[in-house]
Amino acid sequence: MMVACFSLLFFFVNFWRNDRLSRLSDDALSLSRSVLSIYDINGVEEITEDNLELIQSTFLGIVGYDDSEIFIASTDGKIIMCKEMAQTGSCLVHGNVHFPMELLVQTENVYPVTFSEQVDFDFSDESVFLSALSLHFSGNRYYIIAMQDVSSAYLPYTTEFFRMFFLTSLIAVFVAFIAALISSYRMVRPLKKMTAATKQYAEGDFSERINRADTYSELAELGAAFNSMAENLERIDQSRSMFVSNTSHELKTPMTIISGFIDGILDGTIPAEDEEKYLRIVSEETKRLSRLVVAMLNISKIEAGKLELSVSDVNIGRLILTTFLGFEKKLSEKQIEILGIESLGKVYVSADETLLSQIFFNLVDNAVKFTPEYGIITVHVYEEKKNAVIKIKNTGRGIPEDELEFVFDRFYKVDKSRGLDAKGFGLGLYIVKSIIELHHGTIKVDSTLNEYTEFSVTLPLKSSAEEN
Repeated sequence: MMVACFSLLFFFVNFWRNDRLSRLSDDALSLSRSVLSIYDINGVEEITEDNLELIQSTFLGIVGYDDSEIFIASTDGKIIMCKEMAQTGSCLVHGNVHFPMELLVQTENVYPVTFSEQVDFDFSDESVFLSALSLHFSGNRYYIIAMQDVSSAYLPYTTEFFRMFFLTSLIAVFVAFIAALISSYRMVRPLKKMTAATKQYAEGDFSERINRADTYSELAELGAAFNSMAENLERIDQSRSMFVSNTSHELKTPMTIISGFIDGILDGTIPAEDEEKYLRIVSEETKRLSRLVVAMLNISKIEAGKLELSVSDVNIGRLILTTFLGFEKKLSEKQIEILGIESLGKVYVSADETLLSQIFFNLVDNAVKFTPEYGIITVHVYEEKKNAVIKIKNTGRGIPEDELEFVFDRFYKVDKSRGLDAKGFGLGLYIVKSIIELHHGTIKVDSTLNEYTEFSVTLPLKSSAEEN
């Protein structure tokens, strides 16, 4: 506002200066015309003290409306007529003043146009605006000079200008203060709520949420992200609690079985002829513990970014066929029908074959596990644009719609009763998604309750898709 004010004042000062010089010039021209007309009508050939009364009323009419001064000077610059003389008959203030001849000579070069400028005089303490012209009649020369002090020309305008600026500034500051107060309050209030909510989160309470309606758009976005973070933290906390519970159960059961059977063999409680049977059970439980440890190690490597890929050209169709052959016994026991396995073509991707084997093992394992007896598993592998698409669909009870977005979360298990997934840890699909993303692919799930579940995997094709 200060910069705008003084910039505006600068332009206004120039305008006032030019306007004042123009007014003084008009006064000088008007008086010269009147003097010439009056003296010509009356046949007067020169201006003397005896005939000044002829122009007295005209003189006062021109100079009486403001604080400017107007003079008639002789050829030597001596004032012979001024406002005071027109009013009182004598000129005490300007009686001994002589205008410099070097100034008056300039008017002769611009006649009949006035010479207008801002000048300094010895008899004045400050600069003045001045307009002057030469007046000729009957062989005589006179000078008409109109002038005004610069301060008296500017002061009323600048005073009013600064008064208006001061009042406007006060109003603007007051409005800005109120607006800033309201804005700050609206901004600080949700931040205070976020601070309080953060303390609750640190204590393990994730129930607090931020109301987006009370905030600006930027803070509303932050509030939405904050609420999303709270929901994710709450879900992760619940998943961790569930994981601890499941893991404790999974570790306790096989360890109890292993310990009990080993102790039974050692102390002779188990007959020698039954030792092989129980040692096989111990072996299965040991493998189960090993799978849990491997899953946890894989998660640790993935999250630390230390899981390195050994990339090669992999035939997806052959890999899936090999995976299903490994489940032949379970498929036969449940009499599950496999569709599409005979039409798997040669679709190649550049990937880590070992990790892809783990992906399809988990997906096929889930399909077999959750497909009821006499159910159907359908497999499709095909190319779409620059991607290989793999779809594995199984009939069964499906996944509830409100749980679809969570199936790839760590420690999450749709089968919370553990009726069908008794040996699962809720880590398989999380590892599957992580490995697929490492290969710049995607995975999604579609399901209809009590009908089917379908997993769709997309992986980039190898750079040179040549048929072997």
